Amino acid sequence: MSDIPAKLPIQSLGTGQVRPERTELSASERESAREFEKLFLSQFVDEMLKTVDLSEAGGGEHSHMWRSFMAEAMAENLVDQGGFGLTGNIEQMMSAYKRS
Repeated sequence: MSDIPAKLPIQSLGTGQVRPERTELSASERESAREFEKLFLSQFVDEMLKTVDLSEAGGGEHSHMWRSFMAEAMAENLVDQGGFGLTGNIEQMMSAYKRS
């Protein structure tokens, strides 16, 4: 973890608050951050679905076979609606690494 910058350059907001400066990210870098959040949420949702009996939802006893597809679709929907904010955090970290 020694390669993580100890201090990020900051920019004053004029109200006593400060925020890290952002280095502009390319479209592919922004998409990578979005895809990471989608992958994370897909695994998160899949683990949640393991605790639910999906056989009553029309999947029968083989519902475990399509559970991963359902988790991926739900995760994509969550990210499209703004996600949990991981994309913004990942973009901020990627921006910090580009500066250093």
